Amino acid sequence: MDNLAPAQVIAQQTANPEYPEPVSLIPDANKPTPYPVDALPPILSDAIKAIAEFEQVPLALAGQAVLGAAGHVAQTRVDAWSHVSEKMPCTLWQLSLGASGEGKSSAYRQAFQPIDIREWKSKDAYTKALKEHDLGKAGLKGKALKEYDQTNPPPYDPTSVISGDGSFSRIMSMFVEGTSALFWNTDEGGQMLSGHSMKADNHVAVLGSLAKLWDDGKGERLRSKDNADGSGSFQGRRLSLSLMAQEVAIREVLNDPIMREQGFLPRFLFSAPESLVGGRKLSLERLDQKASDIPAITNYWARLDQLLDQPKAIIDDQINANALPVTQEAKEVWLGYWQHTEHQQARFNDYEALRPFASRAAQNTLRIATVLAFFDKRQQVDAEMMQAAYLIADHSLQEWKRYADAVVVDPATRLAQTALDWLLKESAKGKWLEFSGREWMRKGCSTGGLRNAKARDRAFTILITSNHLLKGINKEYRLNPLLLCDSLPPATFATPATSEVNQELTVATPLRPVATPLRPVATLSDNLEPVAKKSQVVANESQATNPMNASLSQESQKSQPLALANEKQAWT
Repeated sequence: MDNLAPAQVIAQQTANPEYPEPVSLIPDANKPTPYPVDALPPILSDAIKAIAEFEQVPLALAGQAVLGAAGHVAQTRVDAWSHVSEKMPCTLWQLSLGASGEGKSSAYRQAFQPIDIREWKSKDAYTKALKEHDLGKAGLKGKALKEYDQTNPPPYDPTSVISGDGSFSRIMSMFVEGTSALFWNTDEGGQMLSGHSMKADNHVAVLGSLAKLWDDGKGERLRSKDNADGSGSFQGRRLSLSLMAQEVAIREVLNDPIMREQGFLPRFLFSAPESLVGGRKLSLERLDQKASDIPAITNYWARLDQLLDQPKAIIDDQINANALPVTQEAKEVWLGYWQHTEHQQARFNDYEALRPFASRAAQNTLRIATVLAFFDKRQQVDAEMMQAAYLIADHSLQEWKRYADAVVVDPATRLAQTALDWLLKESAKGKWLEFSGREWMRKGCSTGGLRNAKARDRAFTILITSNHLLKGINKEYRLNPLLLCDSLPPATFATPATSEVNQELTVATPLRPVATPLRPVATLSDNLEPVAKKSQVVANESQATNPMNASLSQESQKSQPLALANEKQAWT
């Protein structure tokens, strides 16, 4: 193989202008929606940034972790205001897409550190009490054993956080047995959503029970008398969920109409950040740094500890919390967002294909606003917290939309893109500019079975048809020199055959960033009045004139958080 530098190859080969233009294998997709971290209260915002940097995870993933911890503490102490039923749980459900090794566990370890410490201590005490209880009834039988159990009930299981393996069946059993609130955190979201309890006839019933828990904390478990887990009904319970799933594992779930239309998936705050794997860096100095050395993280831990010291609103195993009041200005902000999402669900509008998701966005906003206000030690939900909340909810809605608008790419094209990416990476070193089929089988990319003759031929046929590979001068294959030009980013080439947009909610191939700006979606209602926040503003990539905010003064515009920071700002 030639070992020329790319610049030499371009100089030699592009003298001939007859090279065919490569066409896309995978259509361009929008960039992940920027996470509105600067809209959040300072302690939360600073902690998210610090955890993201320390653990080298995407900002949105750290945001989900920190918001999840704040929500877990809040759900047993306050409820959210509701215009329908006066109050509702402030429980949050979260779903993040990412592969193993993305760092979700590390981010949640930092976000939940004070919670975990208390959990470990309470479990130690529970284990000792349970051992003493079992010793007390050792050797007892019949009437004596029955009397002992009646006068010495077993100690209460203090478990409030479940990480990793679990099942919906066990969760319901714990609620029947008296557990008031749980936070279930797992990286096996695909397995959890498509596991045994979600199969066949049980599918709709399980989803309905989960949805009921999210709505009002009620539920029931009906089993045979000899079932060890028992039966029973309950109310005043809280279940937070944080799921991480790989695209492949959750593809079927995201395409399940029952999951969408019944409103199960739309209850989740969704995030699909671009992976940092492959670009993370480590230094000797970084090896010696600890999370406890970072003030932004320790300040966040201290606030969590203060909130954990507040008594839970639990009476007889039931959470009976008061709703955090909402100011009139905050209601006006919320109403504006509700009108915005409602309008966009109309036929031919932006959220027509996302009606279940858009319908839940405003409800999630109320829950998030309550969590933020509680964490910030506010006695009510004001307009500032409501604005921050709808930006988080809208981030989720935009991520759902991004996936709804993305395309499904067939496996052969996906494999061809893998081969092309590998060739382009090697070409930057002056290698694999020309090669034979035999050389490929010996030293080429082996990912996805590409050294298998049939797989290689399928992938190369697509690459040749789309003008990425040309007939070689001395060898069988030659990388199109136009791909080496800096003006043609290699990640955006593809065939027109894959450019149709699937209107259903589908999972796309790993979404690739592109340079084109996000298109504007819609403007806000005139009920969404601005409220002065902090001067720091995050600039979004798309802007469009917003006539509803045209009357705002220049000074008030300078202080708007995120989406309200500029009178030309559009929802994207």
